[in-house]
Amino acid sequence: MGKALIFNRMLAIGVGLIGGSICLAAKKKGLVSHVLGYSRKLETAHEALKLGIVDECIAGPGDANLRNVDAVVLSIPVRQYKQVLTQFLPVLPPNCLIFDAGSTKSDVAVMLNELEPQFPGLKSRFVLAHPIAGGESHGPSAAVANLFEGRNCVLCPLEQTSVVGLKKVEAFWTGIGAKLSTMNAMDHDEMFGAVSHLPHLLAFSYVASVLAHPKGADFMKEGGAGYRDFTRIAASSPEMWADIFQNNSAALLNMLGAFEANIASLRQAIESDDRPALERILGQAADYRSQWKQN
Repeated sequence: MGKALIFNRMLAIGVGLIGGSICLAAKKKGLVSHVLGYSRKLETAHEALKLGIVDECIAGPGDANLRNVDAVVLSIPVRQYKQVLTQFLPVLPPNCLIFDAGSTKSDVAVMLNELEPQFPGLKSRFVLAHPIAGGESHGPSAAVANLFEGRNCVLCPLEQTSVVGLKKVEAFWTGIGAKLSTMNAMDHDEMFGAVSHLPHLLAFSYVASVLAHPKGADFMKEGGAGYRDFTRIAASSPEMWADIFQNNSAALLNMLGAFEANIASLRQAIESDDRPALERILGQAADYRSQWKQN
């Protein structure tokens, strides 16, 4: 175990699907010797303890066991980062490394700028990360140790990010099976606004639209494989995705505008019975999607 050890005592703030899976994977791979867990709901932390996700749970920043923590992973909604960090940073060791698993990055960079005067050096020891993994289930019971095997994880280091800290976080993610890529925060948010955030918005919107029809619930009882595949992500956490939509609103709205323009073109082709235009629009998408291979 010692050869693979990266952190001695890691605090997981957030122990649901993502945070819990990070803990399980790190424990399984021997990357961490002791895992502490925190959730704003104490019963959630206790559930994580019962399931073996963490080795102990803490009630808050007043816990004396935080004194020797050498790493913190944030797996909570990004909008909670500032409040949580403001509470925990005064009691954490000054050299404690912090990394996250949030779906947006530009807003985290802004938040770190705001906190830097109060906590000098914070930007040097915070590594922005986004594992491209998840599912519609949430909570500690949804966590699995192999969630990140073969999945992409994007790192968005800041100019101030410590090279040593970055290397440790890289080793951690690769140690639990992830494949790494690096980009700046703005490029990250634009990319995932297109390939993650917009699809979730459309899935939520589609289900809501059908349900608004007087017979919508009956319609969906007859849904087949296409309905199942398209709507699966609409079962995701509304709280988390509302945060993501707001946090990445600029990139999301830009992609939504392009989508609305495309929908308008499809509507026009159908209304005008323009078969060539309809086949051209559909064919362009079908040709690409038939050849697409996920990394």
